[in-house]
Amino acid sequence: MKLFLILTLVAVVSTSRGPMSRGFASLVSSLAADYEDDMEEILNSEEVYLDALARNEEVYYSGVELLIGEEEELEDEPINEDDGEEESDSGEPDVSHLPEVVDNREKGIVHKAINQGMCGSCGWVSGTQTLEARIAYISENWIPYSIQNFMNCAGKPCLGVQPYSVNTQAKKNMFIVSEDQVLYTKRACVKQDEGKKACYANCGHKNPANFVNALDDQFVIIAGTRSAQSPAKAMEALQEGPLTTCFSKKKKEEGERCSNGCSHANSIIGYSNDKWLIQESYGKTWGDYEDGSWETTKGSLCADAIIKKAYYPKIVYDYDRANAYFTSIEGGVNELELTLVEKEQYGITVNNTKNWGTAKNKCAFIGSACKGVAALSSGIFELISDFGAGSKGEQPAFKKVQMVIYLRHEESGKYIGIKKNRKGKLHVIAVEKKNAAPFFTSYARFISFDYPKYHLVDNVLELIVGGTKEIDVFKSWTLNGCNIYNDVSGNSFDQIPAKIGSDVLLGANKYDPEAPSQRFNVGLSGSWALTSSDLKLPLASRKNSRIFTKDDKASILRFRWNARQMITTQATPYGPDMNLTGGEFKFEDKENAMRPRDCAVSKLFPMGFEDHLALENGKVVMSSNTNSRWTFEYADL
Repeated sequence: MKLFLILTLVAVVSTSRGPMSRGFASLVSSLAADYEDDMEEILNSEEVYLDALARNEEVYYSGVELLIGEEEELEDEPINEDDGEEESDSGEPDVSHLPEVVDNREKGIVHKAINQGMCGSCGWVSGTQTLEARIAYISENWIPYSIQNFMNCAGKPCLGVQPYSVNTQAKKNMFIVSEDQVLYTKRACVKQDEGKKACYANCGHKNPANFVNALDDQFVIIAGTRSAQSPAKAMEALQEGPLTTCFSKKKKEEGERCSNGCSHANSIIGYSNDKWLIQESYGKTWGDYEDGSWETTKGSLCADAIIKKAYYPKIVYDYDRANAYFTSIEGGVNELELTLVEKEQYGITVNNTKNWGTAKNKCAFIGSACKGVAALSSGIFELISDFGAGSKGEQPAFKKVQMVIYLRHEESGKYIGIKKNRKGKLHVIAVEKKNAAPFFTSYARFISFDYPKYHLVDNVLELIVGGTKEIDVFKSWTLNGCNIYNDVSGNSFDQIPAKIGSDVLLGANKYDPEAPSQRFNVGLSGSWALTSSDLKLPLASRKNSRIFTKDDKASILRFRWNARQMITTQATPYGPDMNLTGGEFKFEDKENAMRPRDCAVSKLFPMGFEDHLALENGKVVMSSNTNSRWTFEYADL
């Protein structure tokens, strides 16, 4: 019935406006079934259509591409402008071991082709669906993202941008809104209010109380934008999701689909032996394959053009947030032998066990209570407290390994322990190593592995109230005056005078607990600055140099822990020699682990008195001085 009404409307509009070009009328009729939601815009776009014909633009399939009206080149934008770190070039990768054919749609992480409609949003579409897919791949949790939210937050609905600008915005704000929260309405918000107020009102990071952040359920680090501007680099990068690209439709050579330039953006979603596979933004049924995609031959002028503009967001799993990893159980498990984690006790719901990603996230935060996750024959995911006899079976499953720390008091050699009295109350006490209590860290707090519903607040264990991330910041911790130590090399970070001038650089020397120059203030979780305890200055980037300075023109550098490695915002780790490796973070590079030694464990927001964890007269207390020093000892449980 709706299709009949649309066709009737086409006839009425054609009559009321005067003669509609035969070609345009035919195009509108052919589009009616697949583009009914955009029909009003289509009916008002005859002039755009005629202009495209006048430019001799080629019709590849349905002609809908002639209605977009994209002509201007997308302006280049800064890439990774806030990092002070250049992308390393490790040369051409070896692709001999890669699959001959890749289609990222088969992984269940690529959104069906979007119809951008009469809106210059191709860059937003490409950037959003690429970021969405690559985060889904790493987090094992696909959430469709709102294209409109990204446009609204930038104040640029339907205005052309480089597709990688989506990643720049997401990395800066760390707030992404799902598709169902802010629907794709193109320029509607611009028309609603002056100064784009209505657009900004529907922007997640500007109004966080009104929206749910998709990244709360996707444990990832957005580590900047990488280029993939060679066939080998593109093939390697496509193993973890699509790439953004752009090209021109002008001045094409005969037989080519595109040319050098950047007036239209797409996503490269895969490859075969001789083709690149590209997803368009003209709707899910557009194209010869009726799935919104097209191909171009490798080595063609068009292929060279799209590879020349290929970029992708680098996504890394956030081990700092979960502090656990999972290993696949070879041969599967017998679900009849499984004992499930008690749901009510640990707040387990359908929402936090809807796929592998959310189930692993939840398992990570309940310490010793969860030994792993499994997919049952019913199709649901469950958290496992006991795998039973361990017989092989048909159900896929993963065992959890929790990355924990033990807090050792330097002067006495004692450790933090936990004692449960007869009434069931938990007490923090000093113990020998064999009785030490394991903790895992997340959101700048120490969470008990054995009692995962509790975390360390001052010198007592306090029940976690609310969700995992809903912590009172005044109950968070930080580390002051630490040696940052590598067990493999025996080196610690040190402050090194520059060879010329008075600048002080970050360097390394053999561990010396007496050297003030080896003392630094660092964060316990999240993103933090590396501050010299001696100079009271942060490490910053100025004129391509990394120095300790308070110069207003310098950019303070940020770091974070990830699987015990110290990495930059671009996810580049420091190696055993205490220099940046120049490569990507890899979980298996255990030799890069850095350990805080001889630290003051302090409140993140000091109150001015009793701000530091201490051991005095054999008791764990809070102190007004930093005389008590603590060292992290690592273990996997």
